[in-house]
Amino acid sequence: MEERNLELDDDGKVKLRKRTEEDLAKEAPEAEEEIVLDIPDFEGFQEEEAAEEEKAVQALHAREAEQEKKKERAARLLGEADKLFEEGDVYAAGEKYLDSAAQNRADWRAWFGVVRVQTKDFTDFSEIYDCEAAYDAAFRRMGKQERAALAERYVPSLQAHAEKLRAESEELFREDARLREERAPAAKKAFSAAVKWFAVSAAALLAFLVAAIVLWCSISAVWDGNYLIGAAVCTGAAVLAVIPAALTARRLAQAGAQRRMCARPSSTEAGKRAEALSEEEELVRSVIEDFCR
Repeated sequence: MEERNLELDDDGKVKLRKRTEEDLAKEAPEAEEEIVLDIPDFEGFQEEEAAEEEKAVQALHAREAEQEKKKERAARLLGEADKLFEEGDVYAAGEKYLDSAAQNRADWRAWFGVVRVQTKDFTDFSEIYDCEAAYDAAFRRMGKQERAALAERYVPSLQAHAEKLRAESEELFREDARLREERAPAAKKAFSAAVKWFAVSAAALLAFLVAAIVLWCSISAVWDGNYLIGAAVCTGAAVLAVIPAALTARRLAQAGAQRRMCARPSSTEAGKRAEALSEEEELVRSVIEDFCR
């Protein structure tokens, strides 16, 4: 049985003690102020340890071999996807790109292929949010050289597209302002008229309602047939007055909405279109930034 001492700060020593199968059957003597670690030192233990190490190595080699096979399959699928995309079979290309990414998630080219499919090679951004995960994976994994090469290919056309969107949106914003300015006087006039009609109908409704309440209350104090007739007539008039009051209230709400629209930018169809083009321009410029990082 071999023993070897190791220094353990200033408090004591750690003793490593090799023990055979026979030694393990005996009780080891306890030493004061010492920490003793027993290390198995017999043939069965060593063989078992070697077998476990061999299994681990074999498992590692198997995983590495499987990874290589996956990379080969991914490369083959990527080539097929590129060919399909160039031939115009976009849907089939997208499926191949996804299959390639499933085999080798670390390859940015497969993820970038998915983005190319969804954006029609960065010319249509209406579905770009459907491939947001693929977009992030592609730009996060690609290297600086690949990014620079892609920027040289795509950025000029993207910048031209962004400038076109900016010009179109500015023209539509001006059209929106012109339309709102033209419509504002008519909207204000319609609102004023709606206020007057609503005031008249509401006043009539309130007058008939108050009269009906007063007459019905008077009947209990003074019984008179005229009071009963007057109360019934006023009640009927109040009920009928609800109809014009409701119609004028609706007209007033519509006129108010029209007046507010004239004061609010991008409330016309031209303005809404301008907002959409402006948002697309911002999106395209963010893509340009990702290429140029």
